[in-house]
Amino acid sequence: MKYNIYQRDILVGKTDSTNYIIDGLQPCTSYKMAVAPYDDTHESKHTEITIKTRGIRLVIPVSLTVDSTITLNYQEYSLGLVPIGTEPAGMFGGGNKRNIQAKVISVDNGKSTVELLDRLEKDTTTLSGRINKVKKSNFDNSTDLGGWYEASSVNTGEIYRTVTDSSTKPPEMIDKYCLARGGRDTLEKDNTFSISPGEKYYISAWVYTSIVYPGKVGLFLTNSGNNDRTWIGVQIPKDDHYRWIGIEGYITIPDGYNTAQPWLQVDKQVKDNEKLYFTNIQIINSTDLPYFSDNTQMNRLQDGSFAAFNGYKAIYFRQ
Repeated sequence: MKYNIYQRDILVGKTDSTNYIIDGLQPCTSYKMAVAPYDDTHESKHTEITIKTRGIRLVIPVSLTVDSTITLNYQEYSLGLVPIGTEPAGMFGGGNKRNIQAKVISVDNGKSTVELLDRLEKDTTTLSGRINKVKKSNFDNSTDLGGWYEASSVNTGEIYRTVTDSSTKPPEMIDKYCLARGGRDTLEKDNTFSISPGEKYYISAWVYTSIVYPGKVGLFLTNSGNNDRTWIGVQIPKDDHYRWIGIEGYITIPDGYNTAQPWLQVDKQVKDNEKLYFTNIQIINSTDLPYFSDNTQMNRLQDGSFAAFNGYKAIYFRQ
């Protein structure tokens, strides 16, 4: 038996196994998913369900009561790094303070594993202070395309600024104008920047989908020394609902490239009424962002409380 895997009615994968891994999901986040059995000619009806991913787990070197709920304190010190093992006494201030509930999952040898019941880092804070590499990310009625241009001499005129009234845009979208794309590759002119292998970039955009072809949002990579080139980005799914969706993901710069340029792609040339539409495009260097990961160890401070530090972010537990 074969299975199609759907997320929000969008096909995200195929498998012939009863196990399937979807990458890029956020902790403590609800997703609408469905699995549909299919053969070469027919797909069975599927029912959508809502699932929620579990939270990040931390280890506190103290025995707590299993299944009990505790309160953790989270805050950011955006003007500098948090000194390891010492809570700053107003030196850096500290913002984004909030309490997060956590459940005690297990206790072993005097150490408690707790699971956060909410997302630790909101999208608005995770990338705070990072510069969007895209110069023209939104479009409105007083501006043109900015530097976006058709990368090939073929399909001239396939790119333009427009209004789409065919679907109600989600409330997250501020503007009503967008970039219409019907050809292969679009680049942002005079916006080439240096990159290094191993760097990670966060990619996001709002895209009005097409039933005909998928696409991508990402970077066009080159090597200034030997003219090697490649394209890497986050996938835009082919979708038969003709609607606005938010896409996001991360890419890693491979070896052999030292320059990059923002890039939009439609898989193949499409007709005017089958274009993909783009707006709110973000390409942000997220290398070495101070995330907390599973099984981060919290250490005891001099005042008897416990803390975990990662860059300018801190989590505290005070009994």
